[in-house]
Amino acid sequence: MLSSTSSSLLVVVKILLTLASITSLTESFSTVSLTQRSNNFNIICPPSSSSSSCLHAISNPLRRRQRSSSSTDTTTTTDTTKNKRQAKHSNLIQHITSITDYKDHVVDETHNITVVRFYSHFCRSCRASEPHFFQLARDFQHHNVNFVEVPLTPSTKVLHEALGVPSLPWTHIYHPEAGLVEERKVSKKFIEEVRSALRCYVYGECDVEEDAPADCRVVYGECAIDDGGGNVE
Repeated sequence: MLSSTSSSLLVVVKILLTLASITSLTESFSTVSLTQRSNNFNIICPPSSSSSSCLHAISNPLRRRQRSSSSTDTTTTTDTTKNKRQAKHSNLIQHITSITDYKDHVVDETHNITVVRFYSHFCRSCRASEPHFFQLARDFQHHNVNFVEVPLTPSTKVLHEALGVPSLPWTHIYHPEAGLVEERKVSKKFIEEVRSALRCYVYGECDVEEDAPADCRVVYGECAIDDGGGNVE
């Protein structure tokens, strides 16, 4: 009788231990732990959470990672395009990145006329007028004219401010003997005005207004003006 009772107790104990193990395993599997070391995020969904809310919590970091990756790709593409553009026109246009560069290539120039374009990579008008400025550089590349670009960056911001650049895109024309002789807008709408002004200093072909003074021999060119008696000076 005692042996039978002991056997029954052992069976009951074994059953209880088995149930306890099953309960422990069930609780451990109901807690979802996701770890992705390559993306550096850990997400734990407690047993009380629904599967949909858990998946939503998982997907949010993934979306942020995807947006960050997309933004990085866009920045890389922009930088690559900018570098290709600069390399393509490097033989025509000098790119200034510091005040020292500006002094060396613009202020201290003693032989050629220098045309400076101030612009920003984020300026829509600058991007729209850029091809026209490049064409201007190609047209005057054999006429002793230097073309320079100064982008608006943290290292050139002080230079823009010191030179009083009021808007972008903006241009300065420097003559080797007279210094700064022109300050103009150089957007797409005004690019031909810049061309006319440049022709005046390069070829001596100036567009003169009717009330311009008779002695228009300024800087480089001699402007032909009718003195009123049919004689052109």
